[in-house]
This record gives sequence, structure tokens and C-alpha cells, in this order.
Amino acid sequence: MDTASVVVAAREEGERLERTLTSLARQSFDGQLEVIVVASGTATCRVAREHGAVDRVLTDDRCDGPGAARNRGAAAATGDVLLFTDADTVVPPTWVRRHWRHYATTAVVGVGGPLRPLADGLAHRIRFRLLSDWWYRASWPVGFVQQPGPNCSVRRSAFETVDGFDESLSFLEDTDLSLRLCEAGSVVYDSDCPVRTSVRRHEREGYLPLLLAYLVGYLEYALPGRSPTRDHFS
Repeated sequence: MDTASVVVAAREEGERLERTLTSLARQSFDGQLEVIVVASGTATCRVAREHGAVDRVLTDDRCDGPGAARNRGAAAATGDVLLFTDADTVVPPTWVRRHWRHYATTAVVGVGGPLRPLADGLAHRIRFRLLSDWWYRASWPVGFVQQPGPNCSVRRSAFETVDGFDESLSFLEDTDLSLRLCEAGSVVYDSDCPVRTSVRRHEREGYLPLLLAYLVGYLEYALPGRSPTRDHFS
């Protein structure tokens, strides 16, 4: 039987996590699907434990960052394909199925898709289209592969081969994983598989400062002996 596991890293989330889990409960995947939440915070753990979509809740007392939380969830997962999304993200009913279909090609080791804003407003839609879709379409063909954390999946065997997320990175850990996965096989961008995610970080920091932070992170990542070190998940 086809088996897939969804890992949700949730730090101090409540109502937002509820919405994420409800979207996962509506998946049209024909195989065996499990949902694992790596949760920190009393309210977050309560929501995760009470939601019918969740198969397992792991308490994250250390809060060592998204990479560590995702690795812990992946270690507890049983699926042949691991999917990752965030606790402030809503996925469509076909999300798991669309990711899964790419793995019928044995060379495929990872899949990523675009992000759309949960908030209304033309400005949000345009900025997300530019930064979280068209940028990926332009960068992937030249080898700069970036599976976004809220919308990515990995073949389990490849995830284990590259040792998962680098837990020392608090910024661009998803990009780092994507680039290492390219050494194990093909990483596919599915432009027709979007998810909707929160704009709170963009509103808190501003689109331009956030864009500049990512550009600096990309440059640091590209320079020998440097790595993205900005604490972006506070």
C-alpha cells in the first residue's frame, strides 16, 4: 500500500494549527496517510491531541528550531514519502495526492510547490506570486533549488541518505535540504500544487526587509565557509 506521512512543526500555535489540521483531514489520498505534529506550548499540544486528523503528537520542549522539529517528526514517521507543512498553512484536498504522483518516477527524491497568501488583498497576492512562485520557476532551472518548508515532500530513503535537515541552521534550512537532495536525485517543482500560508511574518517585518534578508542569506550560503545564521524563526 502507498504510505505517506505529514509532519507539522508547531510552536505556540492554537487556532492556526486547528485550521491546518482540518485541511489535512480532508485529503483525497487513496493510500495510507498519517499526520504527526511536533508541538511546543500548552495550547498547541492540546489542539494537536484533540484533533481527529492527528495520529501522533510529539512534545517539543527544547524548541531547537524548525529543522530539529521536522527531523524528529520524520524519525517517528512510517511513510515512504515525507511531507512537511507549517502550522499556519492550509493545504488543498489534493495536496498529498499531487505530491505523491511525482514519486512514480524513481529518480524523483523531492517535490516543492508555490505559496499563496491566506490574507486577502491584491498586494499580498502579487508579492507572493513574485517571491513564492515566479522566483522558484526562475531559480530551479539554473540549479538553485528551494523547496519551501510549508509545501515540500521528500522520498524517505533520500531524506535518510542526506541526513535530513541541518539542525544547526535557523534560516534557509529548507533550501539547504533541497540543494543536498539534488545530489541524490531529481527535485521537482509543481507549479500547480500551491498551499496558502500566513502573511504575519511579511506584515511584521515588511516585504522589502524580508526580501533583503533572504538575499543576504542566499549570498552567505553561496560563499565558501559561510552559512545562513540569521535567527529568522523567533
